Amino acid sequence: MQTGHGMANDINSRSRTYCIARSLQRCESCACFTPVIGLVLSAGHETLESGADADGDPEAAAADSWESAETRALLFFVEYLSQTVQRRLQQVSRHYRLEYDDQEGQTYWMNHCSFCGAKQGDFELYCEPEGAFMPISEEEAAFIRLFEVSEPFEALAGGYMYISESSDSAQGEP
Repeated sequence: MQTGHGMANDINSRSRTYCIARSLQRCESCACFTPVIGLVLSAGHETLESGADADGDPEAAAADSWESAETRALLFFVEYLSQTVQRRLQQVSRHYRLEYDDQEGQTYWMNHCSFCGAKQGDFELYCEPEGAFMPISEEEAAFIRLFEVSEPFEALAGGYMYISESSDSAQGEP
């Protein structure tokens, strides 16, 4: 099922568990509010940190290392997902799939409108104030629901944002 660039040895995020975030986003194409999903890594997840070179000396470059994070994080511009995560997400939403984004010039897992099928790009969902996963008020934040998945997680993500532990907690089945 996985196509595109990412492969298992390209992962930069991993966790023993993760959450599927669900919210609503107004589609720019049809103006309907469509359900969207996102990925939240649990506290204690790990990210791959690139080894830094010492004063530009390639022979002194440090090796890549996995660093543990003490707080949860939201992933976006996800290019690769392990097969187990793909299967779980397809059970939750048939509108979340790997596709090319003309605006971003890359292929990544993205939401699509459940009404008209239009792409719901990650920039609008995660990086724009009032986007589904970037609320600017408590009222907007209340629309986001998290559902814990007690399975291992691996991905290659281009975007990563720490989120507050006071954010909504796991609330049941997706």
